[in-house]
This record gives sequence, C-alpha cells and structure tokens, in this order.
Amino acid sequence: MKKIIYFGMIMTASALTSCNKYLDIQPVGTVIPASESDFRGLMTSSYVGFPTHKSYLSLRTDELLLDESSTDAARTKDIYLWNDQNPDATTIAYPYLAFYNSIFYTNQIISTIDEKLGSNATVDQIKGEAYLMRAYAHFELLNLYSEVYSAGNTGLRGVPLSTKIDMEQRFVPATIGESYAQILTDMEKGTALLTVDDQAKGANYRFSKRAAYAMASRVHLYRGEWQEAVDAAKKALTINDKLVDLNVGGSQLPNDFESAEMIMALEKVSVPEVRSSSFISPSLLSAYSDGDLRKGRYFQKSGSNYVSLKGGENRFNVSFRNADLYLTMAECYVRLGNTAEALKYLSALKKNRFSAVAYTTESKADASLSKEQLLDAVMLERKRELALEGLRWYDLKRTTRPTITHSSFGRTVTLQQNDPRYVIRYPQEAINNNPDLLK
Repeated sequence: MKKIIYFGMIMTASALTSCNKYLDIQPVGTVIPASESDFRGLMTSSYVGFPTHKSYLSLRTDELLLDESSTDAARTKDIYLWNDQNPDATTIAYPYLAFYNSIFYTNQIISTIDEKLGSNATVDQIKGEAYLMRAYAHFELLNLYSEVYSAGNTGLRGVPLSTKIDMEQRFVPATIGESYAQILTDMEKGTALLTVDDQAKGANYRFSKRAAYAMASRVHLYRGEWQEAVDAAKKALTINDKLVDLNVGGSQLPNDFESAEMIMALEKVSVPEVRSSSFISPSLLSAYSDGDLRKGRYFQKSGSNYVSLKGGENRFNVSFRNADLYLTMAECYVRLGNTAEALKYLSALKKNRFSAVAYTTESKADASLSKEQLLDAVMLERKRELALEGLRWYDLKRTTRPTITHSSFGRTVTLQQNDPRYVIRYPQEAINNNPDLLK
C-alpha cells in the first residue's frame, strides 16, 4: 500500500481519553468544519494527537539506565539497545503515522478555512497555527528518520511531505533540502498569520508568535545557521525573557506549563512505560556539580537509584522554553566567535540554577575558558538543563555523535561514534505499508 491511510476526520472523545485538567483541551464532535469553533476543534485534534516520541529518545541517550526488574522493560529494551532492525514484537514502535494524522488536520484547515470563514484575527490565528504545526511535524520526522542538515546532505533522503489532502498521492520521501524548504515556507506563512504574541497559561500548548520564533531558532540551530538562530531567539525573548530562579523557595520547575519561562507546553516528554522501566544514569547525575540546584529539583532518590521529577503529569509537557533559548544563544555566539555574548547568556542561566556561592565559582571558571572549552561548557549545560526533555538525542546526533554503551538482560551493545543508528530506521509497519519510504 503506497499511500498513507488517514482514519477519517471525525474528532471523537476517544482521542482525549483523559481530559487534561491543566490544559484547556476539550473533545470536539464535529464532522465537517463550518465555524470558528469547528476549525479550532480540528486544530486541537492536531495538537492532542501529536506523538510522544521524545520520551523514547531519552532511552537512546546517556541519560537513562534500563530497570530490568520492570514489567515494562520488555517493551523498551530494544529501544534502549538501539535494535531498530529486528526488535521484539512487544517493543514500542517509534511513531510514524501519528505525525501524518496530526498533519492531516492541519491540511484540512489550510485548504478550507478561507473558503468557509474568510479572514479575521481568529481565523488567521488558527490558520497560522496549522502551518506551524505542519512544519513542526515534518521537522520532527526529519530529526528522527533523516540525516542532519548540511550543505553536503541536501540531496539525501528526507521524509514524505504531506501538504494536501489527496488519497491517491504517493508518499515518496523528498530530499532533505526539499523537506526543509517546505518547513521553512510553512513557518514563514504561519508566523505572518499569527495574531497572538504569547498564549495564556492553560492555552500554551498552542502556537503563538513567541513559540514560532522559538521554533525558528531551533530549526536554524539544527541547520547550523548560527546568526539566524540568534535572531529568532532574540525575537522570542523580546516578548518574554524570564527564567525560573531555583534559589527562590517554592519556585516551580522550569518545565512546568505555568512557569515564567514556559513558551509552549505541548509534548509529553515522559511517558509511563519509560518512567517505570528506567532510572537516571550515573553519567547524567555526575554532570551536576556541587551547588547545582537542579540535581535536587529535577531528580529524586528511589531506593539506591534516582528517578526524574520532570515528568509524569501533563503539566510538565514541554516543547519550547526560555532556558533552551538562552543556551541556543550561548552556543551560537560561541560558534560565531563572540565569546563575551556567549558568556552573558550562559551566566544568566547559571545564576538562576546554582546557589550564590557555586554561581560565583562557575562564573570565574567560565571566564577563563578558551573558545573550544566554552563550547564544551555550553553543551554540558544543555545536558544538565534540558535533561529528559527529548532534546539530548538530537544534540548528540547533530554534534559529535559519541560512543555510548548500554547493557541489559545480559547483552552489552555499543553505539559507535558516527554510528548509522543515529538515524533511526523507519518502523517496519510503516515500511510494509509504504515501500516508497526506502527509496
């Protein structure tokens, strides 16, 4: 079968089996959209159906250890061991079709909302969100199943692009260059349409201008376009540049949807199957030095091991937040040769994450670093700050692709430096349904 099968447009409550008391997502029962609320319902379905793949990505990194005593370990061990070629039948499959189901709703909005409703601020906002969501879904597909962007990789296999509702369309992968061209076009169109600068808490699973700029910053970072990433991050931070200060008693976790620095609280980055079958790795725990307040706020002792406090509830869903932007600014400025600006953003984040005494020590140490050492310090800070938010795998893939060794159930497997498995294989079910994926 050489086309993606969409399972209809009907938005049922089954897509929302647990109505989220933290975010104002509500089930909609519309079949044919005809009003603003109908189109908002379509957009909500796109958000709700977005995959939870980033939690599984954490298993592939140096962040977690598999708990062999867990009943869920049988479903996650092949992910942990990078066995994408012939995983056990019980293994949780990486999402593929779910991305296109989410895209389907956006295509329906983009193709019909003007005809049905014309143009006004509300309509433009919904349509803008649809363009951005379509771009984000394709971007995440690229991050999973394709090589990283570079001038030499533009002709390599990207991902199938879905930009219209056509049941007879063959979904042959576009090139990486073509895939990114579509993503950038959708981002530009979507951002121009948005009328909301920053979503209110509870509605901040939706795109806003602030979220669109944050997304643009990440896209350019992953493409190695340092100045463009800086420019986009500055636009987002102009709207809100706050950081959570962990020195303040009772402060929220930075990835809480109500935190001062949250930009977009969409993706569930910690699912039960992963939480129950893993512990925090010694490699991650050892990254936090004395006086780093995150170790006590992000993790909790459980027996002789540690578990994460950053997930487990919808309130900790996260796609973009300000700390990520500060670190993007720091990384890009280092790569651009402006170490003074890099230190400014790195220092601003650390001031809110370390005790006062430890911050003074950190600042003095950072000021003496060479350019290469400062880049290493920024990447270490990304590892600490963004732990278990699904970005570590992408950071490893786009930079050094280091050697990682995992042991489980009597097997020791090594992901070699520059291992081909840094590009994840399409799920076998997707290949079976669409052999064109391998072209």
